[in-house]
Amino acid sequence: MQQDAEPSTCPEEPPDSTFTINRVIIRVLCFWPEKPAVWFVQLKGQFALSNVTNHTTQFHYIISKLDNTHIVELENVITNPHPQAAMTVFKQN
Repeated sequence: MQQDAEPSTCPEEPPDSTFTINRVIIRVLCFWPEKPAVWFVQLKGQFALSNVTNHTTQFHYIISKLDNTHIVELENVITNPHPQAAMTVFKQN
């Protein structure tokens, strides 16, 4: 009696082998008000390691780690965001 071949357990590769990453999670420490320049250098490194180059994404990572005191100080930038301008403001503070 002839046995059927086992079905392949490997999925077929898509026709155009190009893959995209739709979401990257990076580790962002809480904002250091005593040393903001050091915090931004560390954050910039995390963005580089994770290949996060989109300013809007960077902006949202940054504001997600600000506490209430610092969010209030930057309320105008946060409520009327222009990502590239926001990055400039954050880098200066």
